[in-house]
Amino acid sequence: LISRYLVLFRGDDVFGLVHFHPAYDRTTIEPLDKPAYGHLPPRDWLRPMLKLNGNTDEAENMTDEDLALNDYQRKAPFTAINILRVNQLNAASGAKSIVDLEVAEGVTEKASGINTYSRNAIRLAGVGKDALEAGLQADIAMNE
Repeated sequence: LISRYLVLFRGDDVFGLVHFHPAYDRTTIEPLDKPAYGHLPPRDWLRPMLKLNGNTDEAENMTDEDLALNDYQRKAPFTAINILRVNQLNAASGAKSIVDLEVAEGVTEKASGINTYSRNAIRLAGVGKDALEAGLQADIAMNE
C-alpha cells in the first residue's frame, strides 16, 4: 500500500522503500515474475543476473535452495520499511544501473542492481542456510 501511494504521487523520484520481514519470501510477493517496488527482484531473475554480471559458473551451479537464501538479505527480526533518499539508492546500485535483462528465452525486462544482487546471492549461498537462520533467530530473540 505504501509503495503504491509513493509511486502514485511521484514520491519515488525522491524516496525509495526497502521492505523487511522475519518471514520474507520473494516467491509470495506479487507480481511473482516482475519487479515489485521495494522488494528483491523475482527469484527467477537471479540466474540471468548472475550470468549478465559474469558469474556464469555460479549461475549454472548454484541450486534453487542456494538462490532461495537471497531472501535473507530482507529478513529482519521485525517488519520494517527502510525509507531511503534516491541518491542513497543510486549509491548502492548505481545511478545508471538499469539494463536489459533476458529473463527467459526471448523475454527481456528492465532490471537494476545486477552487481549488488549477484554479489549478495553468492555471499549468502556461501554462508549457508543454517548460519543465516541462526543469525536471524538470534536477532529475533534479542528483540523479544
